[in-house]
Amino acid sequence: MPKDKEWFRQGANLAQQLSDDKPMYQFLAGSDPETSEAIAFLLTLGEMKYIDPEDPSIKLLLALLNARRMALFATSEKNNEITKMGLQMPRSDAVYVDE
Repeated sequence: MPKDKEWFRQGANLAQQLSDDKPMYQFLAGSDPETSEAIAFLLTLGEMKYIDPEDPSIKLLLALLNARRMALFATSEKNNEITKMGLQMPRSDAVYVDE
């Protein structure tokens, strides 16, 4: 089955709907399973009031895990050069349109 633009758009749209319904997905995507599981574990403990998510130690741990998640995504072999270049460059107001 060929993967056209519509197939990718639908997949992205479904993923956005899922993360809108379950915001924790935003913190879990783009990482290795172990890092995502650790983040999910801490977020769930915080939601259930077993730990205080505002505790400086918990905030530091979540920040470090999130930094690891972003580093793993940024250096993933599954990302192509265009994605990696886009992550390095600041966003521009220029709009590119197919001619």
